[in-house]
Amino acid sequence: MKFNGGMSAPAVDAQVPESDSSTRDRVIQLVVEEGPISAAQLGRELGLTAAAVRRHLDAMTEQGLVEVKNITSRRKGAGRPSRRYVISSRGQQELGDDYLALVRTALEVLEKHAAEEHGEPPTTLDAAGTGAGESKTEDSAAARAVAQAYFSQFEQRCSDELAQIEDLDGRTEKLAEFFNAAGFAGFTRLVGRDNPLLAMQSTQLCQGHCPVREIAEAHPVFCEEETAMIGRLLNVDVRRLSTQAAGAHVCTTHVPVGREKLAAERAARAQQDSEQTSPGARTAPRKRIVISPRQQERLS
Repeated sequence: MKFNGGMSAPAVDAQVPESDSSTRDRVIQLVVEEGPISAAQLGRELGLTAAAVRRHLDAMTEQGLVEVKNITSRRKGAGRPSRRYVISSRGQQELGDDYLALVRTALEVLEKHAAEEHGEPPTTLDAAGTGAGESKTEDSAAARAVAQAYFSQFEQRCSDELAQIEDLDGRTEKLAEFFNAAGFAGFTRLVGRDNPLLAMQSTQLCQGHCPVREIAEAHPVFCEEETAMIGRLLNVDVRRLSTQAAGAHVCTTHVPVGREKLAAERAARAQQDSEQTSPGARTAPRKRIVISPRQQERLS
């Protein structure tokens, strides 16, 4: 999936030709979506030589937009580690942040929280964002309330459209599009689709950018509430595999597509069996057996 047009692209030198600038945007997009990724893999995706891609990667590495990770193969006798590229913290910042909307939501929720819980005017916040004398428990409750209010806005925008999509794969792909449009660089990865065991098939819902990463680092409840929202929107139990707030280069949520398909098939078979065995169900006519008089004498 492509980045949202409203997101700010990483800064490039004004002297870089427009074609090079466009290529760099495509390179960093793939680093966000597919990283850790090698120069050779990027070249295959973009139809360029590894040397041409490496020229852009070297420039973005010098700018601090991407980082190099050395990946060692587990194969016996493997040579030196291979170079893989991931988005850096500075690169995440260049992709843009959404703190203005978050701060506005936080102020509204904190004012309401103070009025309802203490019956007093809103507490004056210090530089750390907490009020004088505020306890750790109150701070956690306030952070959860802010997270719920923040993600509820996103949930309201896309819940109706997602509810109309019956297929879980289709809902997951559409949700990735919503995340992408909201500045989270959403995309999906299909896992285990060649596995003969249907239950092992899944989809990974990924977010290559987190506009509220720094706040989520201080308040992990943001990741918890986002995960709960994803589960509600997809109408399935999901599991968070990684988050940028915890140090990963991409947020990844496991969606058990195969397990849900298997459960649906079993339910359909059970329904079919129930209909066939119900009192009102039509049964196959009995086969009529004709016995001759001589056969009757033998049987008697």
